Amino acid sequence: MLAFADAAQPAAAAAMFGQIRLTAIETPPPQAPPNVVGGGLAADDNDDQAQLQQQLAEQQLQQSEQQAEQQNEAAQQQAQQAEQQGQWVEQNPGP
Repeated sequence: MLAFADAAQPAAAAAMFGQIRLTAIETPPPQAPPNVVGGGLAADDNDDQAQLQQQLAEQQLQQSEQQAEQQNEAAQQQAQQAEQQGQWVEQNPGP
């Protein structure tokens, strides 16, 4: 059912719809969350974890480079020893 009320005749509108009383109620404004120092814990934790992962990756890379260098040095020493043994055998043939 549609009903139209004439704004110029508020008594007629009140009779048609019943009376409505509007009351102003004061409500306190919403409280803001407390300020978090440092921009928030979750963001800081993520940054810290990313930084630790990067440091770990760098350490692992350095260790891998050191191991490769040590293996190269050991291989060079073995090659030199093999060369010296070959030269000794050439200089000292057996019976």
